[in-house]
Amino acid sequence: MKKSLYVVTVLMIVVSLLFSILFVKTVFLSGSEDVSETVKKEEPHPLVNEIKEEEIEETKEEVVEKEDPVYEADPEKGEVYKMLDFDRRLILNIGQQDEWLCSIFGLAYARAILDDSFDVDPYDYYDGDGADWRAAGFEDIALSDPLDVVLQRAMERIDMGQPVLLYTEGKYCHPVGNREAIRSAESHYVLLIGYRMNAKKDDLKPSDFYAVDPAGGHCCDVDSYMPWVILEDEGPALVSGEYALYAPSEEGGVKTCEAYADRCTWDSRFEEAVLPDYIENEDPQ
Repeated sequence: MKKSLYVVTVLMIVVSLLFSILFVKTVFLSGSEDVSETVKKEEPHPLVNEIKEEEIEETKEEVVEKEDPVYEADPEKGEVYKMLDFDRRLILNIGQQDEWLCSIFGLAYARAILDDSFDVDPYDYYDGDGADWRAAGFEDIALSDPLDVVLQRAMERIDMGQPVLLYTEGKYCHPVGNREAIRSAESHYVLLIGYRMNAKKDDLKPSDFYAVDPAGGHCCDVDSYMPWVILEDEGPALVSGEYALYAPSEEGGVKTCEAYADRCTWDSRFEEAVLPDYIENEDPQ
């Protein structure tokens, strides 16, 4: 009897141990599956990855755009222009136009620049009635094209180192540094010598251009009334139904540079060259 009880007790203990082991194993495996499911649920959806990658790419593009050079006006020195690099005394030596003869004085400025010569007489290009363009080696390149194309041609010629004469009427320009002093004329030619560095060739405006005005005073005192001007957008006008832009017939030109608009601070005795106010650390092109 005692032996039977002993065997039953042992069996019961063994069965209990087996059940305990099975229970622990079941709980452990169940917990592992829960953890796996939790980890699985926390994995981001593929679409989320795509969105994050797009955001990263957009951020990169924004950074690149901000790194592009931006040409802004300097409050003390004025706008930045690509302009012809020449001794300003060549123009100041010729002086202000006589009466209504803006075209021949503009031609004289242009020839003085191209030939680097102080020995230029505006009346060499006068035919008794107006300008003799061929005598100065200039021709009209505006043809019958619209203003946007004409302005593009003006930019291209300046890039080549060539000054060009543009016909204007009405409110045609304002002096550098004085936007309120608008100049007007019934019919007038100005000499284009530069354009804003941030000007877009496919969206040019007349006000992008920097010019010499033959009607401007040429006194060399500091802060005097000077010929350097900015065109007004309504300035360019038609002659016999077409715009007029005169450029050199021959190839070649002068150097170009990046510089600020001309000011009136120089030696009034003309003892030293009067050159553009180059951008700091910028050498002529």
